[in-house]
Formats: sequence, structure tokens, C-alpha cells
Amino acid sequence: MSRWLLARAALAGLLGLAPVVAFAGLFGRTADEALANPGYLLPTVGAALLPVLAGILLATTTRVPPVTRLTVELTVLVAYVGLVSPARVTDGPYRLLTSVPPVDPGGPELALVAVLAGLAGIGAVEPSLRRAAVPWALPAPLLAMTAGLLLTTPTGVPGWLAPAVAAIALAMFATAAAGHRDPDADPGGKAHARGDGRGQDAGSGRGAARAGAGGLAGRLVGLPGLVLVLAAGAAASLLGPALVTVAGERTPADPRDLVAQPVRPRTGSSPLAQFPALRTGKLGLRLTVTGDGTPDRLRYATLDRFDGTYWTSAATYWRAGRQLPAPTGPAELVTQQIRIDQRGPLEWLVSAGRPVEVSLGGLGVDRTTGDVIFPENRPAPDGYTVRSAVPRITVADLPADPPAVLPPGSVPAGSVPAGLLAEATSITGAGSGYPALRRLADHFARNGDYRLDTSPRPPAGHGLYQIDRLLETRNGTAEQYASAFAVLARALGYDARVVVGFRTRTGPGDSRVVTGRDVDAWAEVRFTHAGWVPFHPTPGQSGDRRPDQPDPPPSSAPEPTRTPNAPNPATATGSSAPPGAAPDAGRPTSGPPWPVVALLAVLGLFVLVGVPPTAKRAVRARRRRLDDPGRRLLAAWRDTLERCAETGVTVSPAGTTGEALATLTGRVPAAVGPARALVALVDAAAYGPARVTIAEADRAWALADTVRRQLAAASSRRQRIAAALRVPPRIPVADTGR
Repeated sequence: MSRWLLARAALAGLLGLAPVVAFAGLFGRTADEALANPGYLLPTVGAALLPVLAGILLATTTRVPPVTRLTVELTVLVAYVGLVSPARVTDGPYRLLTSVPPVDPGGPELALVAVLAGLAGIGAVEPSLRRAAVPWALPAPLLAMTAGLLLTTPTGVPGWLAPAVAAIALAMFATAAAGHRDPDADPGGKAHARGDGRGQDAGSGRGAARAGAGGLAGRLVGLPGLVLVLAAGAAASLLGPALVTVAGERTPADPRDLVAQPVRPRTGSSPLAQFPALRTGKLGLRLTVTGDGTPDRLRYATLDRFDGTYWTSAATYWRAGRQLPAPTGPAELVTQQIRIDQRGPLEWLVSAGRPVEVSLGGLGVDRTTGDVIFPENRPAPDGYTVRSAVPRITVADLPADPPAVLPPGSVPAGSVPAGLLAEATSITGAGSGYPALRRLADHFARNGDYRLDTSPRPPAGHGLYQIDRLLETRNGTAEQYASAFAVLARALGYDARVVVGFRTRTGPGDSRVVTGRDVDAWAEVRFTHAGWVPFHPTPGQSGDRRPDQPDPPPSSAPEPTRTPNAPNPATATGSSAPPGAAPDAGRPTSGPPWPVVALLAVLGLFVLVGVPPTAKRAVRARRRRLDDPGRRLLAAWRDTLERCAETGVTVSPAGTTGEALATLTGRVPAAVGPARALVALVDAAAYGPARVTIAEADRAWALADTVRRQLAAASSRRQRIAAALRVPPRIPVADTGR
């Protein structure tokens, strides 16, 4: 093996690392974080490189057949993956499509990435060791890399991936070209020598044919194909998220949305419907909280769908690892240890803010709200440690931050009667935005003579009937107040939802205690920049707070209990936004990004210009490598006739070789010599008694190349360009019959 071929095979082996980088975003909050994690990096890199090293070692030290070498490479891959990640690889695709990043590095997911990396490396190095054209080493790693890019679009991919793949591919082309120019490169004759008396013929003739195919045809096939592949790879790597959001979608397309998620809640009841039973102690629940700070409130569940009777959740829960999707925007991380003394109806994870890391795996998480559930197939644990992101909201900035309007179709018909719109308008007056919402919250909490019901049998329910009763009696619990505020805010056109949680009280030592009687509810409204801002419309709440707790601060200061930067849907077509609202909050305010449009146009041009010549050169290279010398010789004649048709030299498919020769030499007199010699070889192969030799097949292709060059020299530049882009008709050629 020549040094150039060895260098090319080593470079091809590096392409197996492309899927390792492409999938990295699934196993960390960023790809760089995953690539710095030995738990992900070592198993996948080992799977990509060890089979490649085994194949190169066999090729350089032994003369085993390629099939044997491939078997050894696959065996090394299977053994290594089984050793470092003993899991069912067949479960990997489904688990990746039903898990939300970041995925814990281990199990079937990691085993699948390791197998894909190993197959990509083998698929790249084997064509190189077999002296195939360079482009044949690209499909396997690029397909595996594309699979990773599709799955990691929501988390992004490193921008240097496409340039790195391009650099390796260009280096492979450079080493291949250097090997063809090197007289000591030994382009493959010895490896194909036989011991049956035809060894010299096979070594020189057939080896030269393969060298010619790998040299001239390989280089010609490679350039347009390489440009196409690398341009597409660069687009996917650098601008993938932008390309899938050109249509105006809020987030990049995600193939996981096409798969039904297997995580289901333990019950189907709304946590707000359990409010009265928890509040009165009929449903027992007790938690002990220790850790950072002493939060007055803990989150439990988010409810964003109202049908006029119940607030429920539209969440879709995905399989989650110990790390959870992190919010954007400024936030403070707090860590708490939760001990579950009495489980009761506990179904969601209780935390100070949006959970970003939990000590338990196998839970379910909703990507939009960040709520975490204990799935139906596992009971609630005895305790857990959770790290939460508590956003920092600057109240002084809210008056200048327009609230976002309701997403299209989010409010069912009849869920907000016209009477409530009139009531909301009368409360807020001519105000809009944050001042109007602040006035609405204060109407219940401070200025409207409303009372918090602390009786043993408080009113239950939070539908339209209970809201009307609250407005009439001015007496209710946090269940009714939170629902009334959210429904009235929606009547004004703002995007509002209800949150169920718990207030805490002092426990032994530095701990905080939560019981079912501490259940609480409040509302949140989405703002353009601040995200979800909490409002507490329940009056005072001092009537049922413990003596050891101070009263909560005035409701004019929203408490940072919810993660900002939730998705920002746009206004429905034809609907009018409320005063001060942002009608297109979170959506692109301009047309499609012109760099992306330009890139798509360039890619389309490359496809139109590059595919026909690339396909024709690939067919020519395949014909040159036909095993049967007779078929290979006649393929040279067919290729010549197709080149004639491309350049306008019309040859009848039903004509004889003599007629074709006369037509060709009449148009291109300079080709008379090689064309007559080629016709003689074709006639002898088709109708002569002797078997075609390898040397004759090689000579036929050499003559065909000469005729093709003469045709190009006799054509204008415009004719040559048109010929390169034209798809020739398929011309039948008689078989040798032997």
C-alpha cells in the first residue's frame, strides 16, 4: 500500500467522527458541553476509530480479501459497542425520538450513536482501501451526520462541523491526486494479481483500468459531487435552524413531533380541580424542603387551556433524563432537597422555578412550560433533589414591555362570554399593557373589597359560573381569583394562564414545610421580552397564613416564579390585538432572511448544473470497472455514441457501426483514426470468434477517451456546456454473446 493511499484511508476514517459531533447536541445543553463529557466522547469516538484502525492495519500488513477485512471491522465494532454500552441498539431510534435533550449519555441512545459512528467510519475507509473514487467515501458519514443534524436542530450544531468535513474531503482529493501522479504509488496491480497464468495480464491490464477509472473518472466525478454534498452539508450545519423557519414558524421543525410520546400522567384530573380537597385537608400531602433560600412559593403545575368549566394543561410530556431543557433569559439557579413525607395526590414535580436538573431519571417533561411529571408507570419517589431556574424580572421595565396576544385558536368559542369582556374593560378603563393588568390584579387583591374565604367549606370550582359568583359575592379562594384574573385577561386579548403551587411555612431548623392546606394558585401573563410574569390577585392571603409567616408583599411587585421566554405565537388572522399588546410578539417581523434565500438559490443552481455531469461521469466510471472485458469494451462504444448524441452528431440507434463511423468522421474528421480503430474492436467483440481480452477492453476505452476529446475540440464552448448538461438517450449496443 502506497503512502498516499494510507493517508487517504486515514483521512476517510476521520469522517466517522462527523456523526459524533452532529449527535452531540442531544447529549448536552450544547454540543461543546457533550463533547467535553467523557461519558459521551470516549464511547462514540472509540466506536468510530477502532474498526477503522483494524481495517487499515489489516490492509497494510496482510493480503486478506476485502470481504474478510470488512467482517473483521464489523466484528470489532459490535464487540466494542457491546462492551462500552451494553444496551439494545434497536431501541435507540425510538428512544431518541421520544426523549427531550439533553439525553443522559448511556443506554440505547448512546449505543445507537456509537454504531452509527462506527458504520460511518467503515463506510468511509473501505472505499478508500479499495481504491474507489473519493466521492464513494462520503455518503455513509454524511448520511449519519444528517440524521444527527435533523435531531439536534432544536439545540443547534457546531458551526465548524461543515468546514471540518469539507477540509477532510478536500484533503482526500489532494492525496488521491498526489497518489496518481506518484510513479511509485503502485495503483493497484499487485493487489489484484492472480496465480493462474493470467496474473501479469490481470495485474497490468485490469489494474491499469481500475487506476484509470479511479484517476481520471474519479476526479471528474468528484468535483461537482463534492461541491453539491459540501454545500448541502454547510447549509444544514450552519443555517439548518434558519432554513426550517423561513416559513415563519416559531421554532425549528423537529422530527420528534411526528412520534406519539409514550409518557403519560398518572391521572387525568386537573390539579386545580383538586384545590378544594387539598385546601380542606381531605387530600393529605406533606413535603419538607431544604436547600438554597427560603422560597415563599413553590411551583407545581401550569394550566393553559380553559373550556369554560375547567383549567387543564395542553402539555405533551417527553421522556427526560436528569438534565432538563434550560430556559433562556436571566435567572437564578437554586438547589433544593424535597422529602416527600406524605405523597397524597402528588403527580407533578414541586420546585422553586423551572427545573433544569433533577436527581431522578425517567420522568416526563413538557418543553413549553417546563413542568415535570411522575409517569403513570412509576410511583412518586420518597424524595429528590432539584435545581431550578428562577427568572429575574425587573418590574420597572414591564410598563414598556407589551404583553403578547393570545395564540390563534387557543380560546374555545364561548369560553369567554361578552359580559366578562365588558367587566374587564370597566375595571381596566382606557389603560393597556402592564398598567391595565396591574389594575386588574389590584381590583381583586387590594381595591375591590374582595375577601379571601377561609371557612371550613369554601366555594369550589373555577369555571364561568364560579367567576360570576365571585364577581357577585366578592368572596372566594385563590382557585377562583386566579381563574377570574386569567379569564378576564384573556377577554382583553392577552395570553394568560393559571399556575398551581404551594406556599411554604417554617419547619424544623432551616427547612420549609408544605402541606395540602398550603395549596395556592396565581396567574401568569406572557410579555414580549420578560416572558411569563406572575400576578397574584388573591386578596391579602393573611387570613389563612400561619402566624410565623409575614404577609406577602403587595401585589404590585410580581414575584419571579416563572421562567421567561416561552414561545411567542402571533395573532390570529383578522383578530385585533388589545391596546398595548404586541401583535407579532416572538415572530419574525420581516420577510425570509435573504442570506438563506440566496443560499437556497445557489444550492438549486448547483443541483441543476452539477447533477447531470456528475451522474454521467459516475455511469462512465462504473462502465470502466465492469468485470467482463467484452461488456467493458462494448460499454466504451456505447459511451462514445452517447457523447456523439450530446454534441449533436446524430447516430441512428438502428444503424451499423460503419454508418455510425461515417457520420462521426464526417462531422469530426480529426477523429477518423481512433474512431476506425474503436469500430474494429467493437465488430470483433460482437461478431468475432475470439474472447475479448482485458488489454483490448483497456484499448477500447483509451480510444473512446480520444474520440471524446476530439468531439470536445470540434465544438464551441457553448456546445460543450450544453453537452455537459444534456441527458443523452440510451443507445442499445449488441452483446458479445459470450
